[in-house]
Amino acid sequence: MGKRTSKSITALAMCLGMLITGAAGAQPATAPTFKDTTTQHHQMLNQMMSDMTREMTAMTDEMSRGELTPEQNKRMSDRMVVMATIMHRMSGLGARPHMKEGDWQKQMDQMRRQMDGMKQHHQ
Repeated sequence: MGKRTSKSITALAMCLGMLITGAAGAQPATAPTFKDTTTQHHQMLNQMMSDMTREMTAMTDEMSRGELTPEQNKRMSDRMVVMATIMHRMSGLGARPHMKEGDWQKQMDQMRRQMDGMKQHHQ
C-alpha cells in the first residue's frame, strides 16, 4: 500500500471522527419527542456515520492484507473519493441547521445513494 493511500485513509478516518464528535455534542439536553425534525436529522446522520465507519473499517482491512494490485488501488481510490465527498456534504448539512426540510432530505437521499453504491461495489 502506498504512503499516499495510507495517509488519505488516515485523514478520512480523522475527519469521520470529528464529524461523529460534532454530532454527539449537538444532541439536545432534554429528551426530544419522536416528531422532532432535528432529532430525525441526527438519527439519519448517525446512521450514515455508522455506515461510513463500517466502510472505512472494510477499507482498512483490505489495505492491511498487503500490497494492493493496480485494480484494487484504483477501486480504493474511488471509494476514498466517495467517502470524502459524503463527509464534505455532511459537514455542510451540520453548518446549515435551518435548511428547508425538502432540501435537507434531498441531500441525505443523494448521500445515501452514494453510500449504498459504494457498499455494493466491494461486496
